Amino acid sequence: MSDDIRPSHDVLALHGPLLYKAKVKKMRKDDNGENIYFIHYDKWNKKWDEWVTRDRIRPLDEENVKLQKKLQEKHAEGTKGNRKKRKFDIGEEKSGKNTLKVNFPGELKKTLVDDWENINRNQKVMKLPVEPCVRKILDYYVNNVVDGTAKDAKQIKLSKNVVDALKIYFEHSLGRSLLYAHERETYESQVKSKKKNPLDMYGVYHLLRLFVKMPSLVNNTGLTEEQQSAIGKEISNICGHIVKNKAHLFLGEYTTQTKTLKSEKSMDLGTRENIERDVERD
Repeated sequence: MSDDIRPSHDVLALHGPLLYKAKVKKMRKDDNGENIYFIHYDKWNKKWDEWVTRDRIRPLDEENVKLQKKLQEKHAEGTKGNRKKRKFDIGEEKSGKNTLKVNFPGELKKTLVDDWENINRNQKVMKLPVEPCVRKILDYYVNNVVDGTAKDAKQIKLSKNVVDALKIYFEHSLGRSLLYAHERETYESQVKSKKKNPLDMYGVYHLLRLFVKMPSLVNNTGLTEEQQSAIGKEISNICGHIVKNKAHLFLGEYTTQTKTLKSEKSMDLGTRENIERDVERD
């Protein structure tokens, strides 16, 4: 991909499953010598400004505007349920109530707290790669939806679209907001430096962390309340699936690691109390 993006350029940036208008504020080289870009999403709060790789942004031209609209239509169709499809604004910060709520079963809440203690109190990390990985867990869920006799065609399509979106969110959020500081070294050495896809390296524990973060991740993405509600219900269904199949999914092993890399990108749910608070808030 040619290096055709520069600071001050208007672009379309991939955030989750959709493209949003953004402006490149600055650029630099990452540890591998590749260009990365600091962008501000048009009309969004500055807290969403972020560094992104070149594959996350596209020139703001006629071809990519058409792609943007196509992704909008596909996503809206997959989340509209039985109601008329709504149009939503690209990149506009929403001040409405966040309606993405996830129903976390009690045992999964306990799992997240135990995970926090293993990482932060016992100074352990998850041995990589984890089996089954996030990609397999989500694909297995979709297969169960497809095979379920009670599921109709619209529900199958909705489940597939939400799972596709969750894969994108996980892939792009893992290194930025789903890791504790003690996990950074493993991520840097075994995932980032080797250009591994996080979907194939991490398992159910990190997927649950994504579910905790989803309300804040989609809060200013332009999704309607109806769409957020549909995504929340689908994630709740996935949580139920995880509980039902827990014997086959929680197979990851913790291992001891003594060296820790400090990073500003570590997960911001930094205390046990915060974990307990966030899984209870919905």
